[in-house]
Amino acid sequence: MREEPQRIADRLEGTLRIPDAPPRAIVVIAHPLPTHGGTMRNPVVAAIARAVAHRGMLALRFNFRGTGASGGTWTDGADEPEDVADAVAHARVLAPTLPLAVCGYSFGAVMTLRWLERGGHADDVALVGLPLLSVAFAPQPLPAVPDDVFVVAAERDQFGPAAALRRAYPELEVAAVPDVDHFFEGKRDAVGSLVVARFVRTFALA
Repeated sequence: MREEPQRIADRLEGTLRIPDAPPRAIVVIAHPLPTHGGTMRNPVVAAIARAVAHRGMLALRFNFRGTGASGGTWTDGADEPEDVADAVAHARVLAPTLPLAVCGYSFGAVMTLRWLERGGHADDVALVGLPLLSVAFAPQPLPAVPDDVFVVAAERDQFGPAAALRRAYPELEVAAVPDVDHFFEGKRDAVGSLVVARFVRTFALA
């Protein structure tokens, strides 16, 4: 595998992980809350990217506006769905004939939902650590969650444990990761494996 830097829409910093074999799909990965240290180098995001590339798919990570070397100013989630849209558009240029999936972690999951709500489309979507509560542990209204998205949740997630997500969204497929909280410490590779297994099934890549 190798990694290549990307410039997305002339403003966002990105990186593309490329498998050794000809790629069979491309996955855009959105990172957690920048105001709490979230970047495209977040260890959960990195684990997902490694797993994606290991199974023969391109992994495109990016930094939201105002994060790392990305231009622009943080807007507390108001305009960040545009960053998801630009990353997806970039992915479609990189791999116009391949299936495309989007995976968002925590804040990235919420921004992915807002992008979908605004008319975004991908061939599959996975949401990791989807937060039902804000960082202040207050109830957080979420955009509409489509029935066909895949959710990976920690059993002990302080912002949205698997059991609570299943109660809130009984129609969703929720994969629970045991014995960890929102940060999946010690189980990050398991998160990557769950996400990739879903995309492999959806795209019939096995």
